[in-house]
Amino acid sequence: MDRKKKIISIQLVIFLFASFLLYDTYRDKNKKIEKVEEVTKIEIKTNPEVNSFDDIEYSGFDLNGNRYILTAGDAEFKTGKPEAIDMKNVVANFYLKDDTILEVFSDEGFYNNITLDMKFKKNVKVSYLTNVLLSDQLTYSNSSGKLLASGNVQGESVEKGEFFADNVEYDLTKKILNFSMSDKEQIKIKIKE
Repeated sequence: MDRKKKIISIQLVIFLFASFLLYDTYRDKNKKIEKVEEVTKIEIKTNPEVNSFDDIEYSGFDLNGNRYILTAGDAEFKTGKPEAIDMKNVVANFYLKDDTILEVFSDEGFYNNITLDMKFKKNVKVSYLTNVLLSDQLTYSNSSGKLLASGNVQGESVEKGEFFADNVEYDLTKKILNFSMSDKEQIKIKIKE
């Protein structure tokens, strides 16, 4: 009988130990499931009226025959107005007929894929040959072939110096700059000698 008691005692200890392990395993598993449920409660908001894209590129020719490539990190448009595209992290390259390149960089932008008009906003930087222009906003009108920089416009040319103005208009065809001020203040130009 002694042996039977030992076997029953060992079986009872093994059964209790196995029961404890099962209880401990499932008790921890329930806690883990609760934590996972907390993480998966992320709400994804979608709007069926807005389409969004990443890393987009538009290219073509403007009405003056200049080729352009327009890229953006993020873009979106409203379903009811697909031609009006709002963009972020924008880069535009205009390949002009004389084999020069005009580059535009901005934090935000707008592109109309029917009229091919573009608007660049926030931290706008234009680079052309050895010239740099900074402004709050830059508008490209495809029908007139002109760029209009406005808001805190400042420019620098390695050869010619620097300038400050409220508005600067650049004609891509004639390659002429027109400066203007909104108030009575004069345009400031510092010419290098």
